[in-house]
Amino acid sequence: MDVWQLIGLRLVLACFMATLGAIIAVSFKKISHQRLCLLISFAAGALLAVAILELWPETVELVGAASAAVSFLTGYLLFWGITKFVFHVCPACSATHTEVNFKAITLSMVVALSVHSFMDGLAIYSGYLSGSKVGVFVLLAVAFHKLPEGLALTLVAIGSGMRRLRAFFLSFLLETLTTVAGGIVGILFLLPSSSRWIGYVLGHVGGGFIFLVTHALLSEVLKHHPRNTIFAALAGALSIGLVGALIGGI
Repeated sequence: MDVWQLIGLRLVLACFMATLGAIIAVSFKKISHQRLCLLISFAAGALLAVAILELWPETVELVGAASAAVSFLTGYLLFWGITKFVFHVCPACSATHTEVNFKAITLSMVVALSVHSFMDGLAIYSGYLSGSKVGVFVLLAVAFHKLPEGLALTLVAIGSGMRRLRAFFLSFLLETLTTVAGGIVGILFLLPSSSRWIGYVLGHVGGGFIFLVTHALLSEVLKHHPRNTIFAALAGALSIGLVGALIGGI
């Protein structure tokens, strides 16, 4: 299997997970808030583990501690700025905030989610370039998060008044086109020899992961299901640790 096939398969896996979430959303008449939040919290725990245990040390190794901190900060601020001034950058994370009332699917939402999914595709490619171990962890983190993201996006669309089939295709097309676009941009502009730029991108991705984690978990821990949220997040982080142990033992 050549490089292009391998990267293509990773992008397809991420898009498949989002599509699976959309299929689940249109297949059930009602999905409980608590179960959705448990799934989101599990994914958030995995994102946090990858950001801290894998992306941070890899970024430090490639660009140094100071530059790594700056790149993490830029990733966090990008998602924070989009959420504050455009729209919630992640429907899955926003789904834990029951005080949010999605009344309509707007252009602002599409723009915000497009940036998010584009960064997912770029993360998958940059993770691959950095090395097999980090690449696997980035792929897992994105895939874990894509499932509740596709589910939540479709539910938001249905809740706004869209028919189920149209909501499904909105989620499918948005997630697929923008995720693949991120991967293609990485292929075109992020060269294997540019290790410092790879480091900056990985740090930027890690900062975005941390924003998603805090946005997804904070409201649940403080207001809704603190014990279940923490246990689910720990399970997600543990799953990453187990994968790390398996990779280390091979």
